[in-house]
Amino acid sequence: MIVQTINANTQMLQKAWAAFPLTKIKERAFEGAFFSVVLIAMAGWVYFITLSLLRLILWFVG
Repeated sequence: MIVQTINANTQMLQKAWAAFPLTKIKERAFEGAFFSVVLIAMAGWVYFITLSLLRLILWFVG
């Protein structure tokens, strides 16, 4: 009975360690995708603010 429990626990641990690299890859992929979306959003805001300031300057000059 105890040997079966130990074997079952060992198998569960082996499966967990086998799944660990895949979990890390999924987490990094999610972080990368989130970071990419944030960078695109920031670039959009920078473009919008720059364009607005340029229009404001041209409006003052013109």
